[in-house]
Amino acid sequence: MTELTIRTERTGGHAVVLVGGDLDYDSHGRLDDAVGAALDAAPEGRPSGLVLDLADVTYCDSCGLRVLLGAQRRASEIGATFALRGAHGQPARALRLTGLDQVFG
Repeated sequence: MTELTIRTERTGGHAVVLVGGDLDYDSHGRLDDAVGAALDAAPEGRPSGLVLDLADVTYCDSCGLRVLLGAQRRASEIGATFALRGAHGQPARALRLTGLDQVFG
C-alpha cells in the first residue's frame, strides 16, 4: 500500500489537484476533502475548472472511483469544468472496465 499524497495548485482559473499513491477505502475521504477545499477556498473566488491529475496514482478501488464521480458532480454544480488527466496502469483499467472512461471523456 502506497500512502496517498495530495497537492493542490492553481493555474489560471483552474484548481489542479495532483494525487499520488493508493486511492482506496482507507484514503478516499482525504481526496474528497481536498476536492471540496479546492472548489470552495479559491482566493479569487470559485475556480472555473477542476482538474484531477492521477499520473502518480498507483491503485484505485470503487471508493476512489466514487470520489472521482463526486468531484465531477460538485464541479458541475458550481458551473466549473471537470477533467481527469494522467490516469494509467490499474487506475486507467478500473476506469475502462467500469465505463467511467467514457463518462469522464
